[in-house]
Amino acid sequence: MDGWLKALIATACVVVLVGGGYYVWSENAKSKERASARERRAAYSDCQRRMDDISNGRLSGDDQMVISNCIVRGHISESDINRVSEERRRRSGG
Repeated sequence: MDGWLKALIATACVVVLVGGGYYVWSENAKSKERASARERRAAYSDCQRRMDDISNGRLSGDDQMVISNCIVRGHISESDINRVSEERRRRSGG
């Protein structure tokens, strides 16, 4: 009887350790996912803000590089570029 009790306690310990490890791992993964989502939202906002700045005539030397990165990352589309281009054309009277 003593042997099976030791086996039962050892099994319970393994179950608790595995369960705790899984919990810590899943919470860590969720935390990384939330941080990544925050970073994507911030990058999207930065790209849209830069497009608004360009639309309003506030140009910068690195606009082309920043806009290229925004396009590659999928934060702005061709329609965004067309919209800004039309607004710039309209504001400049051309």
